[in-house]
Amino acid sequence: MRIKIFFLCFLGFFLNACEETKSVEYYREHPEEAREKSLQCRASRKISQDCINAYKIGFPTDNDENLSIK
Repeated sequence: MRIKIFFLCFLGFFLNACEETKSVEYYREHPEEAREKSLQCRASRKISQDCINAYKIGFPTDNDENLSIK
C-alpha cells in the first residue's frame, strides 16, 4: 500500500514538473506571451529550452547564438 502511495505522489510530482516547450516560431506569432514567459523565467531564474525560445523573441539581441544550452 505504501508503494502505491509513493508511486502516485512521485507520478504527480513528475507530471507537474514537465513543461511543454514551445518553438521560436510559436513565440514569434505570440510576442506578448514570449515577453511574459521571459519575465517569468527571469524572475524564477529558470533556464530551459522554452525560456530560451521565449527570450529570443521577447528580448531580441544581435547575438542570440549565446543563448543556446550546451
